[in-house]
Amino acid sequence: MQMSLSVILLLRNREPAVTQMVRRAVDVVRSVGAKGRPFELLAVDQTSVDNTLSLLSVLHARLPELRILQDVRQGMAVIEAARAARGDRWLIADRLVDPELMKWGLHQLENGKRAAIVPGEILAVEAKLGAQVLGNLSGGLVSAQQAVDHELTARGQRPAWSPAPDRGVADRALLFVRQHLGWVGLSQLDRPLGT
Repeated sequence: MQMSLSVILLLRNREPAVTQMVRRAVDVVRSVGAKGRPFELLAVDQTSVDNTLSLLSVLHARLPELRILQDVRQGMAVIEAARAARGDRWLIADRLVDPELMKWGLHQLENGKRAAIVPGEILAVEAKLGAQVLGNLSGGLVSAQQAVDHELTARGQRPAWSPAPDRGVADRALLFVRQHLGWVGLSQLDRPLGT
């Protein structure tokens, strides 16, 4: 049976937040009207050295929709997710994200956009476009956002964009660095603060 949605969580040493990330993702999917359509929650763990995997195992026992990819090399999470995701639409996050941003991204896809981006927060994308663009991409979420934007721009299209929440000077500086890592060949280092 084809999945309607894959929510993809890119994880590395997210022990303090992983339980809330999973619960929030499930709540968002259910609140946007999954209406019994199957979905999956794909947790891609990039060789965490904390208890992220242990917590995911406990959550997996309670959530049949949760699938776990473990021991993924750093910088390869997007590729592995693109190869493993089963949904018609993907929602990708690498940190604890405001549920309203996730809902906004999913609504953009429902309303005909091929992709929706909140810089450094989420990427919502049609599976066909995601597989084509992200299936060979090293790096993390921001690299994936840039690749999808570049591909759509080359086709004369644009993704839906929403400004990132103002999280302060440190987060803005980190987002700036993450956006430029690919330009200097370091896209494998694209990950949120604290990982």
